[in-house]
Amino acid sequence: MTGASSQGQQRSGACPTLLEYFLPEADIVANHEIVVMATPEVTYAALKRLDLARSRSFLLRAALALRVAEIRRARRRLRLAPLPARARMTLLNVEDYGEIKLAEQEGSEIVIGSIGRLKNAESLFTRRTPAEFKAFDCPGHIKMVGGYIVTPYGERRTMLSYELRIRATDTRTRRGLFFWDALLRPLNRFLIPQMLRDIARAAERQCAEPTYRQAT
Repeated sequence: MTGASSQGQQRSGACPTLLEYFLPEADIVANHEIVVMATPEVTYAALKRLDLARSRSFLLRAALALRVAEIRRARRRLRLAPLPARARMTLLNVEDYGEIKLAEQEGSEIVIGSIGRLKNAESLFTRRTPAEFKAFDCPGHIKMVGGYIVTPYGERRTMLSYELRIRATDTRTRRGLFFWDALLRPLNRFLIPQMLRDIARAAERQCAEPTYRQAT
């Protein structure tokens, strides 16, 4: 597994991903990947259904619990329906946390995004379509896109990749973004790979089940 984070880094390649379509230029880019000992089909299913709030990692659970608490306060102030007492965090309910499902190529790629102001969770909950997300460029905001890509990697193995792109819509906001990125980067370099490990374990556990081996 590898990970990297940089300011202004761009992925190169002849075939752009869905993520690159929605945010072709970014101030901050982070890339992580892991080899999963499971088929792409099983890996993609695990990616979509895994509840990260139940991670085996105490640090990841703690970080997400803080996020859930922040979103609960924001939803309460906006008079939105409260999250369930036992909150789940999967790719199937990203809208509950102010994120947008931007696009999906079933079985291979899924992209989510958000637009908000720094340290202002309420600003995440303005409803926007994927087209509105792509066109948005109002000053004072941060655009964030996360893309998961599942690709075959040999026999019954998968490469699971995650790319995070962040862009500020004006210079002043960009300075704040760089400050918070420098502060949180060491933590994120642990949390994102841990998230991918959780997905890999879930997929590999399913492939190891007797019923799955018999079916294949």
